[in-house]
Amino acid sequence: MSNVCVHHPDRESKYYCAKYNRHLCEECFGCQDPTIYCKHRSSCMIWEIVKYGTPDEQLERGQNKTVEDTSEKEAQVADRDVSVTFQPSGQTVQARAGQTVMEAAHENGVYINARCGGKGVCGSCKVKLESGRVDCKESILIKPEDREHGIFLACKGRLTEDVTIRIPEENASQAMRIQEEGADIKQRLLGDRAVDPLVRIVSVTLPAPSLDDPSSDLERLKHALSRENVDAESLVVDLPALRELARVVREGDWKVDVALLDHGCKTELIRTSVHREAPALYGLAVDVGTTSVVVYLVDLATGDVAGVSSALNGQVVCGEDVITRIIYAKDEEGLQKLHDYGMKTINNLVKDLLVATKIKRSDVLAASIAGNTVMTQSVLKLDPGSIRREPYVPTATRFPVLHAAEIDLQIHPRAGVFVVPGNAAYVGGDITAGIVSSGQYRQDGTVLFIDVGTNGEMALGNQDWLMTAACSAGPAFEGGGIRHGMRATPGAIEKVEIDADTLEPVIQTVGDRPAVGICGSGMISLIGSLYLSGILDSQGKFREDLDTERVRRGDLGPEYVLAWEKDAGIEEDVVITESDINTLILSKAAIYGGIRTLLEGSGLPMEAIDQFWIAGGFGKHIDFDMAVVLGMLPDVEREKFRYLGNSAIAGAYLALVSREIQQDLDMVSRNMTYIDFSSSNQFFDQYQQAMFLPHTEIRDFPSVKARMEK
Repeated sequence: MSNVCVHHPDRESKYYCAKYNRHLCEECFGCQDPTIYCKHRSSCMIWEIVKYGTPDEQLERGQNKTVEDTSEKEAQVADRDVSVTFQPSGQTVQARAGQTVMEAAHENGVYINARCGGKGVCGSCKVKLESGRVDCKESILIKPEDREHGIFLACKGRLTEDVTIRIPEENASQAMRIQEEGADIKQRLLGDRAVDPLVRIVSVTLPAPSLDDPSSDLERLKHALSRENVDAESLVVDLPALRELARVVREGDWKVDVALLDHGCKTELIRTSVHREAPALYGLAVDVGTTSVVVYLVDLATGDVAGVSSALNGQVVCGEDVITRIIYAKDEEGLQKLHDYGMKTINNLVKDLLVATKIKRSDVLAASIAGNTVMTQSVLKLDPGSIRREPYVPTATRFPVLHAAEIDLQIHPRAGVFVVPGNAAYVGGDITAGIVSSGQYRQDGTVLFIDVGTNGEMALGNQDWLMTAACSAGPAFEGGGIRHGMRATPGAIEKVEIDADTLEPVIQTVGDRPAVGICGSGMISLIGSLYLSGILDSQGKFREDLDTERVRRGDLGPEYVLAWEKDAGIEEDVVITESDINTLILSKAAIYGGIRTLLEGSGLPMEAIDQFWIAGGFGKHIDFDMAVVLGMLPDVEREKFRYLGNSAIAGAYLALVSREIQQDLDMVSRNMTYIDFSSSNQFFDQYQQAMFLPHTEIRDFPSVKARMEK
């Protein structure tokens, strides 16, 4: 996670080479192998400048010609509104002329993939113009023949008139399959624990005023609450709550429902409403992931989940990982946009849930939010800049109970918001939530908890001690940086078996739909199968001398065809490329290297771990045996492995419905010991050794060695 030059540790770097996983300063800026194939070239500014020169030099040579020079027109159209229709959803939005298609989309809650944060260097935001006209510059990332068919980069195309834009299926947002949804959530997570949320509703009847008793409405309310064992003398009532009081008590004929927020040593009045026989009280549990956002709508009277929804985090347009988002938020404007993109994603999910369940926004009176440290700070609009600079210190890891309006959460404005506390710059509330929801903090035996996501956080320990760490695994297992990578949405390949004789794949997709891409669990089983069948060597390279048309040389180098176009759900073959495999090997190397380094730091051998708990958005078909073949997980007894699903949303749910759990979360966050990998030579050594299938030291994977020898 260091951002200093690999050659000059005293200098902060501005440039990053993804191929060699290193940062470079101005003096060292440049590609080490400008003539050798690099999977990152489509998104690498280092390579682009080496080959094409700087953007100014390209412009001088005419390589960045505009379709139409709009410099003189921009002033004329800047104040005009234009209509943009996005297909295939059919959603029409209003935008300002002069905006990019990307800006118009994300300001209106329409998702378009953009891994580089809209800098125009990754090529992931390709869209198609179906009607109208946009002004955009040519790009080396768009083939001339594609440009002729209306393909362009959404981050570079500027609006001048009404248009219709088609977003390719692989670049659009889709609802993610949530394994935890179902009627068993309450029983499985809450058990016999009583529902005890932050907010409660107390029904009271106030005596009507008279000439003999002219006390104020507020005093009458306090007296009535006192009779219900509420400490009315310390009750906090703000001006907005006071303004609605007179109207409500009279409309309700002096019988009202009072929503109270209990936090710390005070009780706060957040809403007074006309009495109902069954007062509605709902809350939100939110997991703000780097890649995905998940929201539960929960009935706080019973603990039942009324609805579940999820989407890709709109902040992806600011970059795929936390470091690029920190850089994006380097000034007040960038931080505001980062906050807005994240909150827009959450609020759109909330809106969809409320419409589907016919629940009023004003009846949602509480929320709990879990996320890594950077995501949490973006939600709270706290400057995350210090997180990426040594000694890697966030603004805060524990927070007071907030009000929804303070963070632009569109529920009742005075609803109480509990933010799950974290531990360090790279171990946030999502890991605290996972440790508590999994019960690791109450275990007798030693457990290694691993959240396989963009940040690769892990926790080792039990009820007596906990050590935590994080490694930058990247978004590969969540679909990021993989040509046909995607989340576990309909059409995603989630399981692959390859026939060792014919080398033909047997695939299973989410929803049994035609294949449109491959998700994390599919990637794990695929690479394991490719290696065991002899299609891949230990370095992740394809053998091209095999008698199969599945292995071929594509436009990005060697690749394996998972689904031919005629059988796929997209207008091309679904493939895994050699460069994709290299990306996945780098990700798994970070995870396995982190495991070994954390064990070294604790002084424990691998055999001392009683259980390995894996969390993440893989889908239900994660194959632990193939994860061992890949070298992502250690070669131990398979019964030691357990898949937890999304443990962060589980912890957020528990925090929402139980104040006791909130106390446990705070206790766990304070008692964890954080190990920093960013300056660890041990981690670097372990990471380097893990950059093979399954590992440099094959003796550490005896079961895989035995299978290969057969």
